[in-house]
Amino acid sequence: MSYMPGATALATILALALPFGGAAMAQGVAPGGGIANSTGIGSGLGPMGPGPSYPNGTTVPALSQPPPPGGAPLSSPVPMQRAPVLSTVRPSTYPQPGEPFETAPHAPATVPLSLPDTPPADLALLKGCWRTDVFQEGGHPGTTTYCFDDKGVGRFLFTRQDQVTYFCRGPAQAAYAGGALRLHGTKTTCSDGTDQALDDLDCHADGEAARCGAPTVSAESAKLHLYRVR
Repeated sequence: MSYMPGATALATILALALPFGGAAMAQGVAPGGGIANSTGIGSGLGPMGPGPSYPNGTTVPALSQPPPPGGAPLSSPVPMQRAPVLSTVRPSTYPQPGEPFETAPHAPATVPLSLPDTPPADLALLKGCWRTDVFQEGGHPGTTTYCFDDKGVGRFLFTRQDQVTYFCRGPAQAAYAGGALRLHGTKTTCSDGTDQALDDLDCHADGEAARCGAPTVSAESAKLHLYRVR
């Protein structure tokens, strides 16, 4: 019959097309789409699929374990920081011993202390630092430097000329006693660890330069003078 060759040809074409069609279906080609447009990885969301995949071929990343209730324990305890303690002690308005004496003992002294014949109402004239003439103390030549405020409150420093590392110092107070200006040192401490009391020094008016000496020495016998060094 004349139609057999056509049927045989059609069967041959279908037989050749089936492998390509099956391969296209195995690659997950969407209906009506070409093979070139297929990703070839599938959705993976079917009942038998392994789960979603990422473009780089990795799977869902594993999540880290959540911290326990209350937070994770610290690897090492953090030391507690104490709040700074504010000092309530009011600093003294008068300089400390090292402040006025670092330069005063070696400064030139030319202006002598002068006292009025009548004790003044205040001690403002004494404000500053004053150094005595050289005198002998315990077999050593030395000088004493006094520093006072305008109320007669201050400090003193005794130094030896033949022992530059030796000194004695402490608080000092100036006040009028019996018509003389008395310079009194207290709580003396010395560099060698001893506590040597400093003799009081009485100063009497004597013109341009007051004459000073121990309280047991009369005004006429007093020979020391005080000179301003600061």
